[in-house]
Amino acid sequence: MHHKSNGKKKETQYIVLELANGGEVFDFVAISGRFEEPMARYFFKQFLSGLQYCHSQGIAHRDLKPENLLLDNQYNLKIADFGFAGPIAGRDGTGNLTTKLGTMNYMAPEIHLNQPYKGECIDVFSAAIILFIMVAQHPPFTSAIPSDPFYRCLAGKRGDIFWRTHCKSKPDGDKFFSEEFKDLVESMLKLEPAQRPTISDILAHPWMQGPTPDRDSVVAEFKQRNAVVKEQMDAERQSKDAEKMKRMENRKKEAMRSGNACEEEEESKLDISKPQKHMESYEKLFAANTEFFSTYNPDMIEDSFCEQLKKLGVAVKTNDKKYKVKFSMTSKDQSGASLEIKMVMRLLFVDE
Repeated sequence: MHHKSNGKKKETQYIVLELANGGEVFDFVAISGRFEEPMARYFFKQFLSGLQYCHSQGIAHRDLKPENLLLDNQYNLKIADFGFAGPIAGRDGTGNLTTKLGTMNYMAPEIHLNQPYKGECIDVFSAAIILFIMVAQHPPFTSAIPSDPFYRCLAGKRGDIFWRTHCKSKPDGDKFFSEEFKDLVESMLKLEPAQRPTISDILAHPWMQGPTPDRDSVVAEFKQRNAVVKEQMDAERQSKDAEKMKRMENRKKEAMRSGNACEEEEESKLDISKPQKHMESYEKLFAANTEFFSTYNPDMIEDSFCEQLKKLGVAVKTNDKKYKVKFSMTSKDQSGASLEIKMVMRLLFVDE
């Protein structure tokens, strides 16, 4: 029960989430370097433990990627962002899901082919890509589609070509990946979903029985990695801020040369053009049916969008911290029954 300042009470529902302030697995791999196989095995075991629990509760994640694997302050792995999660039983109880969503680079081939799919099978496929990235520091392929040369090798049962090509650029050559690692990853990336191992099968695989570092060693190494990550992220943030200030100064100079406005007026325009809320980075997702790109100020777009919806009598709810608008509309199905349709509009930043 929430007590308002005017003395009234309002029933409120809260979701309390665990704080994972250790950062994203993606940043650790991308910035501080690849994980040796024992270290990858340590985190992959934690990852599979969490994923197996989700599946045991009838939930498929459907958007697994390194950005959605977080670490707490003791560097324990946490699975995050269940916005695309769906029931393993399927919406209709058939055991299949049909909605094409997820992040393109991590989607299983059956989703790309617009086929009904098993939630557990697509999560295992994405998990294999994550494991490969942990060890190699780059993805195994761009997308699991017929035109992708790397995935075409796996789908055509030419794993020898796939691994030989990837090993060419590695310092240890053919010895960079262990044979057991290759066997596990290749099995999880099978074209046919039914041929992929279950999580129980993966946990019993020989590669999973290999050595792992002890907890103290993990914490010690990741404290060092964390310092490297923070240093680079701070440097990138400062570089972006400096570039932004430079652009603003150039715009001021141009305005002064043209004599169109005084300095105070130009600064006012600059403040107006600056986004008032946080803008998340754009990433191609297959849950959105419509996308558009614009150079207009996001506040103007959001205000105009909401204004038009309100004119149509549509209920609108905006977010105070980011550009996310939720709205619902009432329609009627073929039988004449009322049907509520809920939608979301998000504005994201495209870094060209």
